[in-house]
Amino acid sequence: MIKRISIGLAILVVLGAVLFFALVWRPTIAPIAPGSVAGFPAELVAKGEALAGAGYCATCHRVKGGQPYAGGYGMPTPFGVIYSTNITPDPDSGIGRWSEAAFMRAMHEGVSRDGSHLYPAFPYDHFTKVTDEDVRALYTFLMTREPVSAPAQQNTLPFPFNIRALQAGWKLLFMDQGSYRPVAGKSEAWNRGAYLAEGLSHCAACHTPRNLLGAEKTADDSYAGAMIEGWFAPALTAANTTPLPGPRMRC
Repeated sequence: MIKRISIGLAILVVLGAVLFFALVWRPTIAPIAPGSVAGFPAELVAKGEALAGAGYCATCHRVKGGQPYAGGYGMPTPFGVIYSTNITPDPDSGIGRWSEAAFMRAMHEGVSRDGSHLYPAFPYDHFTKVTDEDVRALYTFLMTREPVSAPAQQNTLPFPFNIRALQAGWKLLFMDQGSYRPVAGKSEAWNRGAYLAEGLSHCAACHTPRNLLGAEKTADDSYAGAMIEGWFAPALTAANTTPLPGPRMRC
């Protein structure tokens, strides 16, 4: 009887390990040769520049007085400090060896080129909503920036939060993967605004309170205002106490 129980438990452990591996594992995407992505159309670069501005990319991927997109900005979270990375085309410390497919996966799935899971301080739960076309333009813009050598700083996340594989479970719980889906009955302008706010501009990342696992609260708490990095991001709904109420956004 004890032997059967032991065998049963062993089988359950093996099955659990297999399921966990299937949930977590992502393949490495082969690096590209530095400088192999040249001759981008000027109009695509210009579009990517506008999108980078809409997404506030340089706000997080730059330290005060540092080079744009070179990373190093420390973001304090309840779990420790997470530092932004270098997204210039430097081949050693940046994304110079990243293919468009690798960049697309990071934006849409929150997975690095080497297959490791990214922390949601990089708001891929919003970037997943961005279209392939816009991600391609953003990649084009970044890959035409001046390369900057700026190695990544070490995050200060304690165990077990420093285990990147656990982010796969976070995504399963809180990430609705897929491009933005227009809301029926709303105007083209409304859906365009929602696409930008919910996607690349990730407005809710600052203006929505979070739960104990660091995910944004939903329903009535969406855009209700939140404390972030020691300051208060006000509500973007009619709950705002300013003389002129903000627009309601329920996307």
